[in-house]
Amino acid sequence: MKKLKLFSLILSLTMLIGVFSGCSNSDSKTKDTSSNSSLNRENTGIDIADSDTERQLMGSADATDVRVGLIMGPPSMGLGWMMHQAEQGNTYNRYTFEIDGIDYTGLAAKLNQGDYDIITCPSNVCSILYNNKDMREDVRVISINNMGVLYVLTTDPSIHSMNDLKGRTVYSIGEGGPPEYTFGYLLEQSGLSGDVNFSFRATPFEVLNLLQDEKNSIALLPQPFVEVAKLLVSDLKVAINVTEAWDALNLESGAEAVTTVSIVRKSFLEEHEQAVVEYLKLAGQSTDYTLEHVEEAAKWTEPYETFMNPEIAIDAIPYCSICTITGEEMKEKLSGFLKIMYDTNPDAVGGAMPGDDFYYMPPEE
Repeated sequence: MKKLKLFSLILSLTMLIGVFSGCSNSDSKTKDTSSNSSLNRENTGIDIADSDTERQLMGSADATDVRVGLIMGPPSMGLGWMMHQAEQGNTYNRYTFEIDGIDYTGLAAKLNQGDYDIITCPSNVCSILYNNKDMREDVRVISINNMGVLYVLTTDPSIHSMNDLKGRTVYSIGEGGPPEYTFGYLLEQSGLSGDVNFSFRATPFEVLNLLQDEKNSIALLPQPFVEVAKLLVSDLKVAINVTEAWDALNLESGAEAVTTVSIVRKSFLEEHEQAVVEYLKLAGQSTDYTLEHVEEAAKWTEPYETFMNPEIAIDAIPYCSICTITGEEMKEKLSGFLKIMYDTNPDAVGGAMPGDDFYYMPPEE
């Protein structure tokens, strides 16, 4: 039964590949967490209707419906508290969340059609959508949801640092997405570009099989795949925390590895900026709550379908770099990472670097 449960889990986790790379068919489920109840400001600590900001907010001050499309896994695992508050009617605006358990392409299409107001997506995809002249809806990036989530795994006791990878093959998923450019840049900065065979596989099944079948094989995987792999492969260890290795570069640009972001339709932002402001405040409270109350947050992943296994979520959440980063800090981190991808392959960010107008700057209170 345990093996069957793990097999089922891996099958479900396969749906998360779209968070890190290409696309597949959509299979989304809607969680209507909105309520007609009045705002209980004691619960959220947010008073949108009476808030004072440094500038006049765009659009209407009236409460509105906010339709949010989320990717299952790390981008949404930190939003359980917010979804619960919305469900209880403790928000000024009315939020409906739809969890897409496969990838971002369906979310992006629905955003472009006006069916969503806010979605989560991989960090380079936000720039691709911004640069896409065929889009009906212009987009703005409003927050970073996850920083680095990549780890080097192996059963080889001799692997402890990037230099130890010289002459070796590293298997991974995520070709064309943040994993490829994050680890590729790290190899380059470590002087290992030509000395490490960075080999992609289409599914985590293949990577896990290689870890099981090839003695002392090495893999680059994101959370929560890391926790699943450790259950399936005996003596598997995290040899390198890629985020820590990146931070050790101490880049002057301030660029950091950014995995996922949230974007909003520009037209919605202009019509209901107060709703976007509230969304960001709630998301910030939610991600903080998640990191402080991991077990409770993990339990929320099941009813809200942000992840399919609360037990694994407990282990994965502390290593998913869950956050809500906005404003100038978001711009510095994200623009630096996009520049690294652009310099490597302009098409990875849609052919051009986004302009300053791409980065939403919430008003200060």
